[in-house]
Amino acid sequence: MKRRDFLMGSAVAGVASVCGSRHVVAADKCCCDGMPKLAPPEKPAELNLCLQWGAIPGTEIKQKLDFLEANGFAAVEIPSGKWLSDNVEPMKKAMEGRKLFIATACGPSDFSYVEAEKRDAEVAKFLPQLEILGTLKSVGLIICPARSKPGLGFPELREDFVTNTGKKLAEHAAKHGTSIVLEPLQRKETMFLRQVADGAAISRDIGPGCTVMGDFWHMSKEETSFMGAFISAGKLLSHVHIASLKDRKVPGVDGDADNYVDGFKGLKLIGYRGAVSLEGGFPKNADKTQLILNMVKLLREQWAMA
Repeated sequence: MKRRDFLMGSAVAGVASVCGSRHVVAADKCCCDGMPKLAPPEKPAELNLCLQWGAIPGTEIKQKLDFLEANGFAAVEIPSGKWLSDNVEPMKKAMEGRKLFIATACGPSDFSYVEAEKRDAEVAKFLPQLEILGTLKSVGLIICPARSKPGLGFPELREDFVTNTGKKLAEHAAKHGTSIVLEPLQRKETMFLRQVADGAAISRDIGPGCTVMGDFWHMSKEETSFMGAFISAGKLLSHVHIASLKDRKVPGVDGDADNYVDGFKGLKLIGYRGAVSLEGGFPKNADKTQLILNMVKLLREQWAMA
């Protein structure tokens, strides 16, 4: 996969939603059940499995990346903040000659402060991080616009994020060849951004440099359909998190509940070629490596079924 092609397509293209997109045929050209018919993606989707840094066995950078390559992973998700600043050159060197790509980095964020100077400070905090991610050819930086109860009201927060804070971050990200990646959460974490379609709408309003992600765990609480959620994002979908659907651990530990086929169908329909990254824990005293290998087998089987 050419990461640059994927990123530019994600950051620049409009939402390939169920209605009003060049990826959907006109209303009079529907399937027999009356649903819109999606045009085939320009390139077939790929299952690019990924692990967050803390979930990868090993302690050294090279050791962790070697594990990923040896076990069929295509991408790595790294920390942001001080870790990112301290490990730019080691990561560059360790990634040389590998087929792996750097998916995203994630750090706490909040752009809902009433005080404009606090919102501006939040923007300033992330600008150097985006520059680093650009040098590492990363897909982007995961951003949650607000958590808990926002200081600003919803209309004011959305307007400020679209025209000011988020816009500045996205423009800076695009300038450096990366993006900000909006993450919808659950209503107990925030009422501001809970569904993939809403994140895609915000991304579309902001423009180049802003994308959206989907998280199976959050989606299981907020979406009526995994497939529909991913279709609503279309080419703006740049990252996916996955976990077991009962206890938010490594996929496979929750048995039959861990069924991702519907979501994988959606990813295939939009030609998704980004990362599918584990964001979940492990049972106590479990064989971590074996559970990761079990997850790889399960997800590849379900991808084939989709």
